[in-house]
Amino acid sequence: MVRGSGSCYAKVMSIKRITISVSEDVASNIKKAAGKTAVSAWVADVIAERLNDTELQRQWQNFYADVHPSRQDKAKAEAIFKRLTKRSVRRGAA
Repeated sequence: MVRGSGSCYAKVMSIKRITISVSEDVASNIKKAAGKTAVSAWVADVIAERLNDTELQRQWQNFYADVHPSRQDKAKAEAIFKRLTKRSVRRGAA
């Protein structure tokens, strides 16, 4: 495990080495963002998070399609969300 990172390769059954190509600017930004964390561990964490977010979004869309909320339900949910997160919700997000 890399100290200071949330990544732990011991949790992974096997590791597959891949190569990606990015612009110099992106590479520089990745190195800065990774800080003291190994770049490969940082990138793996970012990708895993993105994949998890994509799967959660897919599950949410399936649930939403099954439930068929009314306009009133959507307005109430949006008001609660805004109150809890104190930020605006993108229109048409669900």
